[in-house]
Amino acid sequence: MNPSESAASMAMLPHEYRVMFEIEEEYWWYRGLRVLLQGLIAQYVSADGRAKILDAGCGTGKNLQILAQHGDAWGVDIAPEAIEFCRRRGLGTDRTLVASLLELPFPETFFDVAFSFDVICNIQHDVAAFREIRRTLKPDGYLIAQLPAYRFLWSAHDVAVGHKHRYMARDLRAKIEKAGFRVKKLTYLNMSLFPLIALLRFARRPAAHANARSDLTPLPRGLNETLARLFSAEMRVAPRHRFPFGISMLAVARRIE
Repeated sequence: MNPSESAASMAMLPHEYRVMFEIEEEYWWYRGLRVLLQGLIAQYVSADGRAKILDAGCGTGKNLQILAQHGDAWGVDIAPEAIEFCRRRGLGTDRTLVASLLELPFPETFFDVAFSFDVICNIQHDVAAFREIRRTLKPDGYLIAQLPAYRFLWSAHDVAVGHKHRYMARDLRAKIEKAGFRVKKLTYLNMSLFPLIALLRFARRPAAHANARSDLTPLPRGLNETLARLFSAEMRVAPRHRFPFGISMLAVARRIE
């Protein structure tokens, strides 16, 4: 049986869902992650459109919209606010569900591939979440997870978006393998902007929980475009390359029996 955690403890602070919804289309971080997502889809999702895909922690639904163009896609999120924003994007009630990654409402061996971007880190019992996703994957199915890196980068951003963990490669590999996967790829991400973002995170310590705000704030257009170009260029090669350090991590793992 999976350990229990409250929905509130696994969610972002409520105001952050509206922030995400309002800036996700143009903000440099999300634009780069969508470049990464498209590359991962090309590499790990069958091109015939028949794959069953899980977005494990779909947030306000932008990635789920993309996944739905490449297969039969479902999204779950612990926060009703997130699912409401999914509905505003036109995503159907039958494909966007309020659910915990510790108790997914799907049968065993249902999905071909599961994507999870910056969500499993919000769960204290993260190994249990990896294990529950594994339960829903077909034999040899893929888990593709993007997660925050390095505990020393902890800041107000982590508090606002509900993080419980930041990872190093060795520890993340051990947790994923403990859950019944074989890690096929493990790399840091966002190496090029690491110094700038690290300085920002250090400047935002300490963080009071009640007043925490994420780093997701609108930027001047020129700066946003420059950051988007830099980050997107790195994300184009990330599915087939490894970076020695970065703000985030990417893990691709395959279910083993």
